[in-house]
Amino acid sequence: MKTQISYTKTDGGTGVALVDGAVDDPLEAKRELAAALNLPEDVNNTGNVTEVDARLRAGGVQPESVSTVPVSE
Repeated sequence: MKTQISYTKTDGGTGVALVDGAVDDPLEAKRELAAALNLPEDVNNTGNVTEVDARLRAGGVQPESVSTVPVSE
């Protein structure tokens, strides 16, 4: 099982990331997307919503646009 994570970039473009496993929690989807895009972590990262959203914004992703679709193999 894989999960397709779709998102809108801050410049208006769109993007897609494919990650291993089933991801249905919105916060987990944001964490997986940040990891898939190799976005740098804050040194004091606690993984809460505000920090993950800030990490995505810094990487050019609109956090509220993140959505997931399960993909069967």
